[in-house]
Amino acid sequence: MGSNEDVMISVKPGVTGGSFMVRGTAVLTNVPANITVTPVNDGSVFVGANATSSSSRHVFNLGTLQVHRLVCLFRFKIWWMIPCFGTSGGDIPAETQMLLLEVENKFYVLILPVLDGQFRTSLQGTPDNELEFCIESGDPDVQTTKIKEPVFVNSGNNPFKLIRNSIKILEKHKGTFKHIDNKQKPEHIDWFGWNTWDAFYCNVDPEGIKDGLESFSKGGCPPKLLTIDEGWQNIFPSYEENPTGYVYIWHAMAGYWGGVLPESEVMKKYNPKIQPVVQSPGNLTHVVCSTLDNIQEKGIGLIDPSKIRDFYHDFHSYQASCGVDGVKVDVQSVLELLGAGYSGRVSLTKSYLGALEDSVTETFKSNNLICSMSLNTDFLYSTKKAAAARATEDFMPNEPTFQTLHVAAAAFNSLLIGEIIVPDWDMFYSDHITAEFHGAARALSGSAVYVSDKPGSHDFDIIKKLVLHDGSILRARYAGRPTRDCLFNDPVTDGKSLLKIWNLNKLSGVIGVFNCQRAGIWPPIKGSIYMPAPGSGIPISGIASAGDVDALEEVAGENWRGHCAVYACLSGSLKTMLKDAKFQVALEHLKCEVFTVSPIWAFSEDLRFAPIGLLDMYNSGGAVEAMDSENKSSECKIKVRIRGCGRFGAYSNKRPKCCSMNEKDEEFIYNPIDGLVTVKVEGEYSSREMVFVY
Repeated sequence: MGSNEDVMISVKPGVTGGSFMVRGTAVLTNVPANITVTPVNDGSVFVGANATSSSSRHVFNLGTLQVHRLVCLFRFKIWWMIPCFGTSGGDIPAETQMLLLEVENKFYVLILPVLDGQFRTSLQGTPDNELEFCIESGDPDVQTTKIKEPVFVNSGNNPFKLIRNSIKILEKHKGTFKHIDNKQKPEHIDWFGWNTWDAFYCNVDPEGIKDGLESFSKGGCPPKLLTIDEGWQNIFPSYEENPTGYVYIWHAMAGYWGGVLPESEVMKKYNPKIQPVVQSPGNLTHVVCSTLDNIQEKGIGLIDPSKIRDFYHDFHSYQASCGVDGVKVDVQSVLELLGAGYSGRVSLTKSYLGALEDSVTETFKSNNLICSMSLNTDFLYSTKKAAAARATEDFMPNEPTFQTLHVAAAAFNSLLIGEIIVPDWDMFYSDHITAEFHGAARALSGSAVYVSDKPGSHDFDIIKKLVLHDGSILRARYAGRPTRDCLFNDPVTDGKSLLKIWNLNKLSGVIGVFNCQRAGIWPPIKGSIYMPAPGSGIPISGIASAGDVDALEEVAGENWRGHCAVYACLSGSLKTMLKDAKFQVALEHLKCEVFTVSPIWAFSEDLRFAPIGLLDMYNSGGAVEAMDSENKSSECKIKVRIRGCGRFGAYSNKRPKCCSMNEKDEEFIYNPIDGLVTVKVEGEYSSREMVFVY
C-alpha cells in the first residue's frame, strides 16, 4: 500500500466546491465558474478560461490566493526580469512569468504562464489578494474567446526537481575596445558593416571594417582594437600565439536598435517598412526603458518575416567572410511590440528566432549564438537551438546600488531559465571594488565567464581564481540557483538574509554565500544615490550546511555514509561534518565565501577520503573529473583524475604512504589536524591522474 504522499500525488489538482485544491489543500478559493482545468501527467494540470467576448487581450480572475510564502519572477522592464517576494496576491506584480508557492511548509506549487497558440500569458495579483492571468496576442486582428490551457500548475516536495520536471512536461506538450564618445549612431542600419563598426567602437569606413576584422580574427590584433599586456601572457602562456581566440559580433534582433533603413538600396530586397510599436499594459506598469523613447517616436524598420531568413543569412555570411566566429544578438524582446499585422507577438518571435538560430548554425557551423535582452516567455518557450541567454540586466560598474541586485537577480532568474537555456550572468570588471563578489558568483553560475576590463586594468589574482592556464574555466554542471531555504527570503532588502547559491560538479557540490543586503532596491533604477544604511558595516550571520547542495546524492557514490569535507575557498579552512550539520557564516556587506562540499568516501573500515580540487580556485571541485580505487590485501590506491594546475587538495583521515602523478612520485604535505593533503601540480595543463597509496 502506498504512502499518504503517494495518494496525494495521485489526486491531480482541480477545482472542488469553488476551491482550487492541490494535495488536499486549497491554494485558491472563490474560483470563478469560467475557469477550466485540463489534467496532464505527473500530477500537473493546465488551466484555461472562457470569455464572454472576443478580444486580443483578456484578463481572467483565477480566485483568491490563500496565505502562502511565495517568490515570483517578473519583468520590471521589457528586457529584464527580477524576483519578488511575499505572501499574498497583492505581492505578485504584473508581468510575472513564474510563481512558486510554499504551501503550509508541506510542499511547493509551481504556476507557469506559458504560450497558447498565438497568445502569450502572464500572471498578476490584485490588492484584494486575487490571482489573475493575462493573455494577449499583440495583434488586434488575432482574437479569441476560449483560452484553452495557457497556465501550467504542478506540485512537488523538491522545488528544483519540480521546476525541472515541469519544463520537461511543457516540452512534451507544447574583448575590450576603445570607445569614441562622439560617434554618431544611425537610427536604422543601412549596411551590414554598420553593426561591426558599432561593436568595435572604431571610426572606420565600410572597406576598413572588412580589412580590420580579417586582421583581428587572424591574430593581427590592431592596437587600436585590443591591447594585450604581459599579465595575460603570464596566465595563458599560449596567449601571444592566439591572442583573440574567437571573435563574436553584436547585432540587434531587428538588425539594429531601430531596425533597418527601408530606403537603403542594400535593404530593399528584404521588404522592410517602418512598424509602429505598441507597449503591453503590463510593461507600462513598471519601468519603461528610456531606450524605447526614440523607437516609440520613430518606429522600427522591420524586415518582412518572409524575408528574415535571407537577411540573417546574408548578414552572417558577410561576418563569417571576415573571420567572425559567432554573434551576440541583443534587443530581442522588441519583437513583442511589433506583432500588429504579423499574426501577433508570438508568431513574429517564432519566425525571427527560428530564422536566427538556423542561420547561426548553418553559417558558423556551430551553435555560436548568445542571446540578450530576451527574458520574455515569447523567447524562452520558442527557442530550440540557442545555447545561452543573458540572465540579468547589464553589469554596471558605476552604479553602486546595482552590484548586489545583479548577483541576486541572476541566481533567482536561473530557477526558470536555467532549465531551458544556459544562463549568461554577464561580464564584470576584475579591477573593481566588487570583483571578488562578482567573480565568486560567476564561478558557480554554471555559465561562461567574461571580464570586460579596460586595457591594463586587471586584477590577475581574481582572474587566476576563475581561469586555468589553458584559458578554460571550471564550469559547474547546472545553473547556479538559490538554496532551498533562501527561496522565499529577500536577500537584498530584508536586512537579515544572506544569499546562498548552490551548484554541482562531477564529484562535489559548491555553495556560495553572499551578503547582498543594505544596498539597492527592487527594481533597480539607474542613477539612484547610494547611501549606506545604518549598520551596513555590521556582519550578517546565517546558517549553512552541506545539505544546501540539493542534489549532492547524485555525485556521492555508493561508498558515501553521509559525511562531507567542507573547504572554504577564501579563508582556506577545512572541516568535516555530517550532511545535515549546521554551521554559521558571518559576512560583511558585499563580502562572500565559497564552500566546496565533497562527500567523504569510505574505502575501507578505517580509510576515509574526499577530493577537494584546486584549492586556489573559487570552484575548487570543478577540477576533479573522476575517482576510482584499487584495493589489495596490503594496500589501497585511490586514483583521482584532475585537470588544471596549482595547489591540489584532498581530505584524508590518514596520511598517505606516497603520492604519484602520471606514474611519477610527487611530494605532498599532510596536516593531521584537519586531514588536508596538499600536492603542488605543475607542468602540462591537460588532464592527469593522481594516485594516493595507503
